[in-house]
Amino acid sequence: MNLRINDIEGKVCESCGKPLTVEDVYARKIGNEIHYFCCSHCADAFERKMKQG
Repeated sequence: MNLRINDIEGKVCESCGKPLTVEDVYARKIGNEIHYFCCSHCADAFERKMKQG
């Protein structure tokens, strides 16, 4: 599930660390948690790492 969000103040991409803006923020539910990313590519990379252990 990919979601656009508006409440991103102070958040950074959990994959690459880039500061998030309203224009480039994505949230993805992985397991039971919502994670925030700058793009779908970072979300995919983060999810792969989580699945690998």
